[in-house]
Amino acid sequence: MSYKINSFIASDKDVASYEKRLSICLTPNGFSFSQTDVFDNLLSLGEVECNTKASIAELLTDIKAVFADCSLQTFGMKEVELIAVSEQFVWIPQHLYDADMQKKYLDTVSKVTMGYGVYADYNDLIKSYIVFSADSNCISAFKVAIPGIKIRCQHSKMVNTTVMENSDMQSLLLVNVRKGYSDYALFSNKKLQISNTFRCANFDETMFYALNITKQFHLEDARMTVALCGDVDREKYALLRSCFAATALYTGKPLTLTVAEMQHIHTYRHALILS
Repeated sequence: MSYKINSFIASDKDVASYEKRLSICLTPNGFSFSQTDVFDNLLSLGEVECNTKASIAELLTDIKAVFADCSLQTFGMKEVELIAVSEQFVWIPQHLYDADMQKKYLDTVSKVTMGYGVYADYNDLIKSYIVFSADSNCISAFKVAIPGIKIRCQHSKMVNTTVMENSDMQSLLLVNVRKGYSDYALFSNKKLQISNTFRCANFDETMFYALNITKQFHLEDARMTVALCGDVDREKYALLRSCFAATALYTGKPLTLTVAEMQHIHTYRHALILS
């Protein structure tokens, strides 16, 4: 066995497969996943450690084994998505998008990493496609393991109804902290103002870019909330709060927790798969 299920919490709630949604997010050393239903009940949440650089055959075996061990079906569901975190991406308005131009769109901002494929994710809220690169080996393994899986990008997941509604009365800067990087999305009046990723060696650099974005958009004295998610702890939250009076933890879409053990989940660490 070349994988390890580090954590798994599940409900025994009886829900038909066609009423379930499965969201999977790639991490540097594996993947996390959540299962919800159409009524926004959280049915399960898990974290898996595996070698995402392994061959397609090895990854395929691990993926199937993980969900079999967790007694989770991956077929006949309402929706299944795979979130690939990417540092190479560009937004293209729907009316300008041409599927045959994906590689050229991305080449205008970044040279695609060797071994990476180019994918597109449509976001209906802003009527735009995000064209991005991701490890084609890993993506292929999931596509074979779970036919029909939708490939998403973290930046498209950050643009959702929850954050849009919260930016109605005041601006909202959403920051997703990852190992070595931080993702930023600024919203104002229910509109996306900026979407970017910066390499951050430490949390001081994450705060620097947050301050730079607020200065760039002249929001230093405006009503604004900075919301954190991802690789966040109490110390990082306190540091951010020392710079921004209005801070919050972003936990994704409001969900009903179906078992008591879920009360102890740090949902802000899993915001991408809970949005």
